[in-house]
Amino acid sequence: MNIMNKIVSLMVINWHKFTQACSEVQQFQERIWIVSIQQSSGQQSSMLNDTFLVSEDSFDRPMQWMELQGYQAAMIKNVDKMRCSQAIKIQLENSLHSLIRVK
Repeated sequence: MNIMNKIVSLMVINWHKFTQACSEVQQFQERIWIVSIQQSSGQQSSMLNDTFLVSEDSFDRPMQWMELQGYQAAMIKNVDKMRCSQAIKIQLENSLHSLIRVK
């Protein structure tokens, strides 16, 4: 009986870890930001002065879009903690990114 209790206990723990991991994946894929990129003076680029809708459904891992844009680890941590309707600004070398989390 003791072995059976240990097996059941182990299965419950692993099931909890599995469901938690699934929940985390689902949560990151549901996040959406509106990102407005404003050009710093003297820079010419077609991507600057534009607005993007960034949905994590389109990426393989959380914060991948931010990584591709060159956000530093501390910036990514702040974006990751954003709640719905929260807005922040991130200064990169050549541009200012204004982010609003909408979902």
